[in-house]
Amino acid sequence: MTPQWIVKAHPIFSKDLSKLSPKDLHIFYKKKDKIRNNPERGKHLSGGYNCYREPITSNIRLIYAIKGNIVLLLTIGTHDEAYKNYLKRFFSLE
Repeated sequence: MTPQWIVKAHPIFSKDLSKLSPKDLHIFYKKKDKIRNNPERGKHLSGGYNCYREPITSNIRLIYAIKGNIVLLLTIGTHDEAYKNYLKRFFSLE
């Protein structure tokens, strides 16, 4: 049986979204639907924290974690910004 995925966002994820252009937001929502259907499709990040990345554009990355049947959207932003923030946000929820 396929798990029912629940998508949640980090408490300050909306701040990241507010920095995106309307075009990038549109791409994000399309990718979010794909992630909801199959979150393990993204590229797994090293470190063993069950985190994945999804490219939004050539320079914007969405990073999320999977815990049980919950997909937690951690951060979205430029490549460097997203990778700098995701571990801090991941561990702030522990």
